[in-house]
Amino acid sequence: MTPTRVFWRVAAALALSLSMGAAGSAPSSQEGSAQSVSPQRSRADAQAFIDEATRKYNASLTNSSKPGQTIVPAAGPNWAADLDTWVEYTFPASSGASCMNGTPYRMYYKVSSDAGMRDKVLVDFEGGGACWDFQSCRPDAETGAANPDGLPSGYIQGDGIVSNTALLLTSPVLEGNTFLVEAAARLLFGRGSGKLDDGWWGRLWQTTTAPETQKWTKVVFPYCTGDVSAGASFRSFNDPAAPDDATKTKYVNFNGLNNVRAAMKFLQDNRFTQSLSDKGYLQQLLVYGGSAGGYSAQFNYPMIRQALAGEKTRVALLNDSGPLLTASVYKTDETILPADLEKTPAAKFWQLAANTWGFFQQPLAADFRVPGHPEYAEQASGLIARWEKATGKKVNITKATGGDTGSFSTVLSKRYPNDRFGLSSFQQDQVISRFFFIGAQNAEVVGLEGSALRDAKLKLFHKELDLVRANLGPLPNFGYYMPWSRYLVIGSHVTTALTFAGTETSRAANIRDDGGRIQPAFDGDVGHFLNNLLSSNSLEAEPVLKEVGPEKAEPLNLAGVAGWLLSLFNVFG
Repeated sequence: MTPTRVFWRVAAALALSLSMGAAGSAPSSQEGSAQSVSPQRSRADAQAFIDEATRKYNASLTNSSKPGQTIVPAAGPNWAADLDTWVEYTFPASSGASCMNGTPYRMYYKVSSDAGMRDKVLVDFEGGGACWDFQSCRPDAETGAANPDGLPSGYIQGDGIVSNTALLLTSPVLEGNTFLVEAAARLLFGRGSGKLDDGWWGRLWQTTTAPETQKWTKVVFPYCTGDVSAGASFRSFNDPAAPDDATKTKYVNFNGLNNVRAAMKFLQDNRFTQSLSDKGYLQQLLVYGGSAGGYSAQFNYPMIRQALAGEKTRVALLNDSGPLLTASVYKTDETILPADLEKTPAAKFWQLAANTWGFFQQPLAADFRVPGHPEYAEQASGLIARWEKATGKKVNITKATGGDTGSFSTVLSKRYPNDRFGLSSFQQDQVISRFFFIGAQNAEVVGLEGSALRDAKLKLFHKELDLVRANLGPLPNFGYYMPWSRYLVIGSHVTTALTFAGTETSRAANIRDDGGRIQPAFDGDVGHFLNNLLSSNSLEAEPVLKEVGPEKAEPLNLAGVAGWLLSLFNVFG
């Protein structure tokens, strides 16, 4: 990577920080009011939408190939070919996979050339916001989702993610940074990360070595469905400026669950795991994502594990900055109780998102009656039904059942007691707090601007993080890592984005964590948390980390000074 490219990567990090962290005043709302969601459409309607969008997309193509691009040949994948090269697979419309606008969905894989690492697989989900109505699903929405107009061919190609793709796919977990990128991170944050093991700045003996996952086989899911890859719902939204004008109706296919379903079928049909290992099963599997991708990783974990893991596979989850803020989920026709909103302010967002994306969706009668498509009923099933089928456990998240969103973590912990699960999140996350509380128009943030808005949304976020810790603390195999802030990179959002530098925290020895365990001293960064999740030791020999960094001022280094200056001007809303 050239010095010029390094400069622009660092500049891109700052630019994305400003664009994602900034927030204007929130619109007015009615506290606790029930949300309106368009009626469920059949899977046949969704498939017709995919077919037509794909036809138009293909008709518009002239030459989609790009220099360095590698695609799956017509005969199917050859897992031993093109090692250490990103390979693109475009799902046919008949698979049921698509982006939110109905255009073709693509996944990418890179098979490791290292024979000892080939049967270790990293499944990575790209992040990039979310949407739930006409305004937020617009391509130019300020609070919206990535790639609403679909994925171009060659989204990942050539020399890979670090130089060709969106910043939210740039992480030391996935691809190794160059010396210059790491040196720039060290200069900014005062501590190294990634693959630099020595240097001249900060506490050099505590730098994180390059994670082993950089050498693994990788499967990457780009993000274009607006539903944190948890939807199976085809919706229509009327333009609020012209609600009676059918020509302006926006159709959105919240299709993330079906994209992952199609991908698992593709991998199974083509003997992916058997081709990587002469044992016939994977040695290790990590399901990972940041931001919206963190939610995607946790929401799809049971189905991915079921498809790819063998009885002896070591399996782990790293959900980076997709905290399942705890709340009971109300159905669309229910009014949220004021006491619940006071206790769990995320209830308002979950009511909006869960019902729009179809968490509780059951197939319509029409989904069972389509000749030649027996899979339509499965594709029409929502997240709860798929979890209960994959795990064999009841998932209670609704107000009516007395459950809440913490069930998604509790079920994983109990169903897979030998797996290692982890959540990482900055306590000052400007992005997740914005989506949940400004996106859902919580009364506490309505009409506020600047520092008042920032403080109000973070107050709600901190209340919810305490509930998340209360949920995860007693779970023996579900760890968490919560440093205070890293303002300069995406407004303290995504602990593994671009670099591990700036994620350090420390704790004295002999302090009880939220699980009641006496813990040894800790002084590390999020890379140490990742290595803990990848450990081959038993939970008894090496417990999962549960680390919460203390409130801190921005440190005296370039990033700290820049973050302090940006906060003075209320850049992060």
